[in-house]
Amino acid sequence: MNNNFLQNTLYPLLACPRCGTPHDSPFEQNETVCTHCKLAHFQIGEIPCFFPSGTEHKLIWQFQAGVMQKTAIHGLESIAESLSRYDLSNTTRNRLGEIYHSCELSQVNTFKLLEQYGITPLVNEQVNQMNIGDLSEYYDLILRDWAWDTTENPSTENQNALKRVISQIDALNIKPKKILVLGAGAGRLSWDIHSRVKPEISVALDSHPLMLSISDWLIRQQQPIALGEFKIFPQIGFQSGQVHTLTPPADPENLRERWFGLGGNIWHMPIQAGSFDMIITPWLVDVTGGDVRDLIGVVSNLLAPGGHWINTGPLLFTRHIPVQIKYNAPEVKEFLALSGFKLATENVQVSDHLVSPIEARGRTEQIWTFTACKSETPDASSVDGVIVPWLVMHHLPVPPSNYSTKDKHPLIGTILSLIDGKRSINDICAEIAGRIPEGITVKDAVVTLLGQVIAEESDNT
Repeated sequence: MNNNFLQNTLYPLLACPRCGTPHDSPFEQNETVCTHCKLAHFQIGEIPCFFPSGTEHKLIWQFQAGVMQKTAIHGLESIAESLSRYDLSNTTRNRLGEIYHSCELSQVNTFKLLEQYGITPLVNEQVNQMNIGDLSEYYDLILRDWAWDTTENPSTENQNALKRVISQIDALNIKPKKILVLGAGAGRLSWDIHSRVKPEISVALDSHPLMLSISDWLIRQQQPIALGEFKIFPQIGFQSGQVHTLTPPADPENLRERWFGLGGNIWHMPIQAGSFDMIITPWLVDVTGGDVRDLIGVVSNLLAPGGHWINTGPLLFTRHIPVQIKYNAPEVKEFLALSGFKLATENVQVSDHLVSPIEARGRTEQIWTFTACKSETPDASSVDGVIVPWLVMHHLPVPPSNYSTKDKHPLIGTILSLIDGKRSINDICAEIAGRIPEGITVKDAVVTLLGQVIAEESDNT
């Protein structure tokens, strides 16, 4: 990697995810310290990793790797024990042998890769009981990106994903200079877009260490890796397991010098405001675990004025979030208007998803793709039932006014005193978080108060 190019291209866009201080110094000895809050960040290989917990986040990854390794070893031992039994036919023995070979190769090469990036598995039983997450959860996405789409086993999933995004860019008739892909996963789509559009820089952000490592290994390092696949459901006429060699993408123009992986959390972005003229969110809005309204705020903050947001994916919100924030497309489009986004184009397609070449079963998903342009003026006039945009879109600044209410509780006075035309509801919530009585959600309290104030003003007029 050209360190000078990295420092001149990527580093100027970064900021501390805890305090927002711009990152203006190069990494030294695999870590850097924020000049303001002294939070130490780190990197794995060539990937800068900026998380609000700093270097401790790498420790979390190591514990997750330890859990995954322990589970993998236990699975191999279980299969090996079965293979040693006397009550197996050759047919059963061959099936288990295929699965064992596939699993063993994946285990060896996966942990060899993670250790190459400084993520050595650690085992801690107390940490394991905290449900720190499963690193193998998105393993099939790695295979979909880099294993299933080959000459021998052609897959249209990656091609169709690229077409959906490129068609949106073509319709805009522009050439973006700086592209940010949020939730880039194993990197295939971000790379395909980068190699097609050829911007000045592409940044592929994700929070998953295995995804980041795979994308950097294949794209930046141009190194192959062999991984195995096996299916737990018997499929007639298909192999039980298969070994794939994931090969680096062709790069005759050395475009990878302008493609960068970045480790970060979507809710604590390590990027300065207004740094990109195009942001792409593939299969992201429904899996963040948060409110789509807040995600729109994140995207708006990172986009330069006049920049474009391309979203593509389903609305399959995780089962852990409440139904109240499992928004449909008309609601999301209202949120865009309230945030000052102008919807340029949209389309809906039904597409195959995660269809493996060694499996007969698969699924289809409804994919909603849209492009929205960031403007300066939120539009509340087109949304029924909304008095002011900032009361719905909590990232928007609350305009100054002579707000007052009949309730004279001291906390209410504090909240109203924080309104200065710059702070948003999110900002106010962050400042008073420690003063709200236990059992009350901070945002609910602030929104309810300000909503009552606006309602009282409306009644008086």
